[in-house]
Amino acid sequence: MSLPSEPRSTAPLPEAALPEVPLSEVPRSEVTVSEAPVSRHILWFGFPAYSHLKASLGMVEELIRRGHRVTYVVADRLADRVAETGARVVPYSSVFPASLSGEETATTMMVAFLRESFAPLETALGSVADDPPDLIVHDALASDTAAVLSRKYGVPTVRTYAGFGTNSHVPQNGTEADPTHTPPDPGDPRLAELGGELAARITAAGVGDLLSTGPASGDDAVLDISFVTREFQMRGDTFGDEYLFAGPCLRASDFSGRWTPPAGAGPLLLVSLGTTANQHPDFFRTCAKAFADTPWHVVMTLGGGVDPAELGMLPPNVEAHQWIPHLAVLEHATVFVCQGGVGSLMEAAHQGVPVVVVPQQWDQHATARQVRDLGMGQWLHPGDLDADGLRAAVEEVAADPDAGRRAREMSRSVRTAPGAPGVADRLESLMSGPN
Repeated sequence: MSLPSEPRSTAPLPEAALPEVPLSEVPRSEVTVSEAPVSRHILWFGFPAYSHLKASLGMVEELIRRGHRVTYVVADRLADRVAETGARVVPYSSVFPASLSGEETATTMMVAFLRESFAPLETALGSVADDPPDLIVHDALASDTAAVLSRKYGVPTVRTYAGFGTNSHVPQNGTEADPTHTPPDPGDPRLAELGGELAARITAAGVGDLLSTGPASGDDAVLDISFVTREFQMRGDTFGDEYLFAGPCLRASDFSGRWTPPAGAGPLLLVSLGTTANQHPDFFRTCAKAFADTPWHVVMTLGGGVDPAELGMLPPNVEAHQWIPHLAVLEHATVFVCQGGVGSLMEAAHQGVPVVVVPQQWDQHATARQVRDLGMGQWLHPGDLDADGLRAAVEEVAADPDAGRRAREMSRSVRTAPGAPGVADRLESLMSGPN
């Protein structure tokens, strides 16, 4: 990988070059609580990964602000996060792993997803027995229990996607982007064993008749919501109005963090592997090595997977944190190195920062490819990662005026996306019929 002989300055862009939408502005609805329609009850099912949960919190807050009631069925380990919104929280015992190594097979993941989809069944049934919902919203990976409740009470469902939306042109999570990905084996005995386990559970819960027409499917949802913008969505032009590309649905609290670069710091690089597949101390050591003795100032957020002490002595221009508000750091950043999680990419896009994606899970190859195809940065395969290659990729992206321009264009897209108010408007339209 060659570098331009005279790379452009990595100094912050002049204010005139930034999107016109103020940095800390979060779209707000013009509807006030006093103007809100009749209060409705929304039953919400989350998936036990913070990257999936995060964007939903802004939507829940907006619905509650408008006077609606939200019952949120969520894995016990994430219950405190949801409680901040004011929703009624119904925790259940999750069986899905809290972190992933990246070595899981498609079959083991399918078993985990299916088992988790029924994990809240009994808890959810009991939670609304005396207060039936008017609408059910569920993560695309938490469909089956939602389908049971929808059929039981005859109410519509809305499906949310933490990543790309899917249709006949775009497979689930863009799985074709990773040529090494092997699809699930339908003959695997673990799937047959799981089928028997779930059948017994469904019968014991007394809801077998509600699934006699089949499990949850795309036909159950009356609306799909994706937390990316249409401009970032793969084949976005192939989706109709049945998809709402809401963008990241950022909350006011997302902008409350503060971070200031050290005096005299050079161009800033933010490094993160997100919240799920971050147990890779060697990756962070490589990043520190790559930028030692360079003008770059490097901020690494390790998440819960790595203790800063595991990294040893860091160069003076590299700092490591368990976590730090990304939007506050990205306000000053020149490039962002990340795993390609949609939440991370939407935050980078909001701040107009180009990226270098090093995917850690098979589905992140799709977002990495989209970043490359949109000209917002580069894609490095983790198996090919070394200090020299990483530094070269970051410096090339920093020096590429087209990458900066495309990132700023995507920033305009994110900042003008419907966000939580647009979602609330659509959900209210679905609930506008008589009680």
